[in-house]
Amino acid sequence: MEEKILCCILNYNENEKALEWYRRMSPHFDTVVLDSGSNPPCRGEGVVNLDNVFYSGLMNTAYGILRDKGYRWLMIVTSDLEIDDRNTELLVSRMRLALTVPGIGLYQPSCRLSLRGRSHFESRCHFTGHMRSVKFQEGWFHLVCREVLDDVFPIDLDVNRMGWGIDIALCYFARKRGLYVIVDDKVKVLHPRGTGYNSDKAKEQMDKWLSGLPGFVSARHFRRQPLSVKL
Repeated sequence: MEEKILCCILNYNENEKALEWYRRMSPHFDTVVLDSGSNPPCRGEGVVNLDNVFYSGLMNTAYGILRDKGYRWLMIVTSDLEIDDRNTELLVSRMRLALTVPGIGLYQPSCRLSLRGRSHFESRCHFTGHMRSVKFQEGWFHLVCREVLDDVFPIDLDVNRMGWGIDIALCYFARKRGLYVIVDDKVKVLHPRGTGYNSDKAKEQMDKWLSGLPGFVSARHFRRQPLSVKL
């Protein structure tokens, strides 16, 4: 398979931000906006309108496009994620740099510190100025290789429709394969607070789904794998 990136922007009721991400990414990568039943529907170049299929349904759709068209890497970005022009340029160049490093399974930019923002400690910017090997990364952005995707997808929507835990599962299978999970402190984005749905129900679905994955243990329990090169 070619080292080719498919960019999928996952959208629900953030139409302007989704189209802005499309404008930023489409000059560099094959890009689509997957719109999950927004009201009003997202309209514009590159938009695929779906019913409200939640995060898992959007991820299954993205994986299906990647598989059908033979892409090697999938870039996932949720449309609420915020980025400026400088970090857009950095993101594109740093993702391409990451693909030159043997053994990288997942790449993610860091989340800048802000009262409006929310992220786990691993994904927060640590101000190192380079890529860090981490235990896991969050689902608002992934650049993930086909092999790891094949280990996880498709998601059973009858079990985990809302999609919590997919990020943890991707990181687990990457680490199981001996691959790096990377957060890049050189690139900063902002992940706003709020989920917009019932977090108790999402956690219940996540726990049930993860318990059904053969041999699963949380990637949080893996030791960090120091990168062999400093980037």
